[in-house]
Amino acid sequence: MDGVVKVIRENKRLALVEVWDHKLGGTYADRKLSGGKWREWLESLNEADCLVGDWNAHNQACGPFKEDDTRGKAMEEWMVEKGYEIVGEYDGPTWERIVNGRRQQSRIDLFISRGPKNWQKVKSDKFLSDHWAIMAEIDWNGKLEKVVREKIDWDILGVELEMAEEEEKKGDFHWYEELEGNTPYEKLKLLRLACCSTMRITEKSKRWWDEELLEQLEITRDSIRGKGLNRSLYQGARIKRWKTEKDKMRTLVRKKITEYWQAFCKENGEKDPWEIVKWAKDPWHLKATMGDLTDMTGAPL
Repeated sequence: MDGVVKVIRENKRLALVEVWDHKLGGTYADRKLSGGKWREWLESLNEADCLVGDWNAHNQACGPFKEDDTRGKAMEEWMVEKGYEIVGEYDGPTWERIVNGRRQQSRIDLFISRGPKNWQKVKSDKFLSDHWAIMAEIDWNGKLEKVVREKIDWDILGVELEMAEEEEKKGDFHWYEELEGNTPYEKLKLLRLACCSTMRITEKSKRWWDEELLEQLEITRDSIRGKGLNRSLYQGARIKRWKTEKDKMRTLVRKKITEYWQAFCKENGEKDPWEIVKWAKDPWHLKATMGDLTDMTGAPL
């Protein structure tokens, strides 16, 4: 990591570092700030891609452990406006204290993020202090490897063959004779050129990703922004709509992954199981070696 991590800003309330051109911030919000000063401090964090820390603010949207306060409401508005969202599926308390024999809980420690990132294995462990630790694996991978490969555009090929077959019906010749080129080799070469397109592949590319997922992703992103149809919605209604669309997105992703790999395993069921596993870990064949394997619970296989 030498030379990769660079400290951008550091003071009593914020540590901001840059890793592979992405900015990560750790915060400890001053509980004394209020009104315009609180909003001004939040605005100073806008350059970060993700932020984690003790915010000393309460809002029911973050967790039903304590009543809303003015700082929490202002922070909720700021998050919606700037495109931040709470990372991961953990929705339990992050702060706990025993006072006069009674347990008090709250969720003042938040991990928020924006932009296209892949957060995995988000979890929380209790410290010996009053706070939980929020942890996640960040899939940024430094500089992504990019591969450009050719692929067959089956729609174009279908149209080409359909046109050739239509011409065959009109005359006394075979359909392939109507393909461009003077020799069989030239005909195949020109047909290949007409029906091939290129695709750019990175380590983030998914074989199961399709137009339906892309459309739902846009709907989910738009639902949290104060633009278009959302202009007439209150903050609470906007957040409620965003959570609904986010749940739809999550369900759709699971469905697409399940359908794709069920079809893949059915088609390749007679092959060596380890070959199928290698495909699952590296479907584009971009890696030289296969990584560690884990089951659904994260336990190593």
